[in-house]
Amino acid sequence: MLKQKVLVVAGGDLTAEEIALIDPEKYYIITADAGAKKLVQAGITPHLAVGDFDTAGEEFADELMQSGIEVERLPAEKEETDLHYALTKALEHQTGGEVLILGALGGARLDHLLANVGLLEWLEARGTRGVLLHSSNRVRFFSGPGKIELRQGEFPYISLIPVSREVMGIVTDGLKYPLKNETLYRGFTRGISNELASGSGWVSIRSGKCLLVESRDR
Repeated sequence: MLKQKVLVVAGGDLTAEEIALIDPEKYYIITADAGAKKLVQAGITPHLAVGDFDTAGEEFADELMQSGIEVERLPAEKEETDLHYALTKALEHQTGGEVLILGALGGARLDHLLANVGLLEWLEARGTRGVLLHSSNRVRFFSGPGKIELRQGEFPYISLIPVSREVMGIVTDGLKYPLKNETLYRGFTRGISNELASGSGWVSIRSGKCLLVESRDR
């Protein structure tokens, strides 16, 4: 069954505000390991649960199967994370060119957080934009030539963080601190904490790769 929108839930931080976004009628929902437990506890049934279930537990995986949920068990020793595998399944189901990812930021494991952010580039290389959403942050990846639209909302701060050594030909519109055909360099912080000056705006780049992070203070 193909649905236009796919939502993937990992096992990290997941707030009530994010859970409220999860509509099984709107999204094809895939969970990675403990992400399934968080949804079931919230009364939401995923369409597909994948993982080695080292966190959620084998008994929980059995319960999912008994309840009629499709489960793919992965080996504990493998070459990709549970979330990475979940995203490969997301590519099989999405038709809208975007995957929303919850539960992939926060938590104690910095290595997992950095790897999860890196998966945005992996998705982009396969023609799909990933959106990492967290209670305090929304993270997107884009490469040049490319453009991202911005709208005023719950995240007042906008940061451009170069992934490649340099990001060239940056043009912004509607931002408090404009950039006009300029270059940002990896390791420098000039692109941090910009803001929308009006209700909407956009950022475009000619070449390079960068993260666009929209954030708010807790």
